[in-house]
Amino acid sequence: MGINKEHVGSKSGRVLALVLTAIVALGLINTLFSADGRSHGSSLAFSALLIYLAWLLFWQPHITLSDRGVIIVNLLRTHQIPWGRILRIDTRWALEIVTEKAKYTAWSAPAPGRHTGLLASKDQGEHLPKTTYLAGTVRPGDLVNTDSGAAAARVRKLWEEKRNQASNEQTSSTLSKGKFLVLLLLLGTNAVLILL
Repeated sequence: MGINKEHVGSKSGRVLALVLTAIVALGLINTLFSADGRSHGSSLAFSALLIYLAWLLFWQPHITLSDRGVIIVNLLRTHQIPWGRILRIDTRWALEIVTEKAKYTAWSAPAPGRHTGLLASKDQGEHLPKTTYLAGTVRPGDLVNTDSGAAAARVRKLWEEKRNQASNEQTSSTLSKGKFLVLLLLLGTNAVLILL
């Protein structure tokens, strides 16, 4: 039975993006109603840059799972990793997928802070895919109530089912040119407005 594409992402990152966007929008509204007309252009440009950065850093990074493999969408790069190319899945610093040639880290699935393991309940480390356990235990980054653990559990479950499937596909990494150009445009606009 195949799976449709499934997106896994950071809920805390999306909340942070919304909060930052709301703060920037409130600051912009305040500036537009209280400042003179000359500063409106620079306020709009700077606010657009901050909102774009919040989206780029915290909202849009995600992991997509499909029958063919894992797609990690990070800030400006997208990595496509077929199931058969994955050697190991780690969560030491963030969800990391290891292949023969490289390691791919998912920006959207950071590992938790060091205190998470102390506050974890026993059931958060139970009933995970077999490849999760190292010497009978799990890392704090593997706990299902964390961004890295929730993503790793889902990726590992599918990997255990599909890792032996034959595939001629190779891993690939591509630069997201559109996102990069928008970032350059916003940075350039702000630089020009500062110099004027």
